[in-house]
Amino acid sequence: MSENDARGSQGPAIDVNARVEPGTLAILDSLARWDLTSIDTIRASYAKVAAPLTPPNPLVTRTDETIAGLDGRPDVRVRWYRPADADPGVPLPCLLWLHGGAYIMGNLEENDHRFDLMVIELGCAVVSVDWRLAPEHPYPEGLDDADTVWRRLVDDPAAFGVDPARLVLGGASAGAGLAAALCLRLRDTGRAQPILQLLVYPMFDDREVTPSIRAIEDPGHWGLWHLRANRLCWEAYLGGLAGDDVPATAAPARATDLSGLAPAYLGIGDVDAFLDENLAYAARLSRDGVPVELHVYPGVIHGGFVAVPRTPRTAQLLRDVYAALATAFAPGPA
Repeated sequence: MSENDARGSQGPAIDVNARVEPGTLAILDSLARWDLTSIDTIRASYAKVAAPLTPPNPLVTRTDETIAGLDGRPDVRVRWYRPADADPGVPLPCLLWLHGGAYIMGNLEENDHRFDLMVIELGCAVVSVDWRLAPEHPYPEGLDDADTVWRRLVDDPAAFGVDPARLVLGGASAGAGLAAALCLRLRDTGRAQPILQLLVYPMFDDREVTPSIRAIEDPGHWGLWHLRANRLCWEAYLGGLAGDDVPATAAPARATDLSGLAPAYLGIGDVDAFLDENLAYAARLSRDGVPVELHVYPGVIHGGFVAVPRTPRTAQLLRDVYAALATAFAPGPA
């Protein structure tokens, strides 16, 4: 089947009432009502439900810094989260995080509360990257930002107080797509892989070839990521690239070889438009010799990690993410 033929097919419609976890179903109508007219209206829809700003937890030190650009690229703004009582002489395990937002949205502030809690729970550092957004900055500019921060940390970990043997690269949605893409770039350029790629419901297939991405075409399903929104965002990010011209470092699902990549954690809800592309990627990672931990959460929609857990399954997703990080951050043999 050609890509165009696949786009012409449609997956089975989602029965929201039957599939979504009850605690999420109860609030579904209050979630983002996507205006799909344009990138600007999608952004406006997202802003209406953005997480409120939260003051720093006294147990956590938040600092904004600028990482110097590499290879002629611009500098990159990041936000650090560290335990307030951390010994500056002891390097910390670290998560480099790439926020979500379909490649066109998202910001550092929306994750403040989440990362304060993570730092307290795991005793780690988190560095969140303010990567450039499409369409103003199409591929590969956001990926370049992530690459800049990663390489700075790996090349001079002592300057940032992090342990180079315990660096995790992760993200949610488009951010997870960037994390997967960066692992591909690092492999292809012979650079160090993270100890773990933490992929939370990644967005990494632009082709619209799976039943799950075709299933959500009813704009009445507020709160569910919509096919038309997905298409607009991919077009914005790819900046005119299409078909065989789209590289795997833009849409990782297009990669023909996944060998040599970091071990992966991949978590996805089963009422998520990205379900099928996630399942296929996890299977291919395993087939190509990459250890992969896959979790599929019944009744969970897209966005369950970033939101405050309200249901048993979204709470389980958060616990599993923490468990994967705790394993990656455990000190190695002396």
